[in-house]
Amino acid sequence: MSETHGTKRDNALDATRGVSLIAMIAYHIIFDLHYFGIIQFDPFFRYMAYPIAGSFIFIAGISLHLKAQSIGMQTYSRASVSPFISRGIKILGIAAGITILTWIYPHEGFIIFGILHLIGVSTILAILFLPLGKWNILPAGILILIWLSIFPLYGPAYLIPLGIYPPGFYTLDYEPLIPWFSLILLGIAAGSFRYSKKTQKERKNRIVNLLAVPGRNSLLIYLIHQPIIIGFLFLIRQAGIW
Repeated sequence: MSETHGTKRDNALDATRGVSLIAMIAYHIIFDLHYFGIIQFDPFFRYMAYPIAGSFIFIAGISLHLKAQSIGMQTYSRASVSPFISRGIKILGIAAGITILTWIYPHEGFIIFGILHLIGVSTILAILFLPLGKWNILPAGILILIWLSIFPLYGPAYLIPLGIYPPGFYTLDYEPLIPWFSLILLGIAAGSFRYSKKTQKERKNRIVNLLAVPGRNSLLIYLIHQPIIIGFLFLIRQAGIW
């Protein structure tokens, strides 16, 4: 969900992000229908959210590698670090707006640390890991092992971003740094394997080009799709269709 502004676009990557967007919108339509009591679904359906969210986070990691490659990030300098900091702060600002809006409505289960919070923080944290390239597999593996070994953990609310939360904690969207930052690291590693400094030749494909269009505008679509879905459901309810 993190576009690489100022970076040469990769159609295949944008198309992959576009597929993730379509899956996310389909999931949210079904979830909202259930949330408003229009339909019922098996509780197991909620687990479908995890691979969808994971695909966005993994792609965000690849995009961070491409951004680092485009600016020639080999050493830490103000010029090489500032794009990631400014981008991360921008995403965190949008994420804070989502927290405020979901606190107003629906309030119950408002989003404290969702996918945009994660990507915003990860964009800044990635500065420390981008030079590792493909070796990010190692810290990613360590993070996953920590998560598998000692989580879930209960603790004070200020540790929620780390994956530690109070008993009874409930939120509509939750992607804490442990374990989700591992997917950012794996995305950076995958980008290092897949993309070299040599120009990548892309095959022209109509379907790929079509799917790449929403993929290039993923943040905007993410922000507007839920208000559109909820507004539509509200209108059809007012019309007495359900």
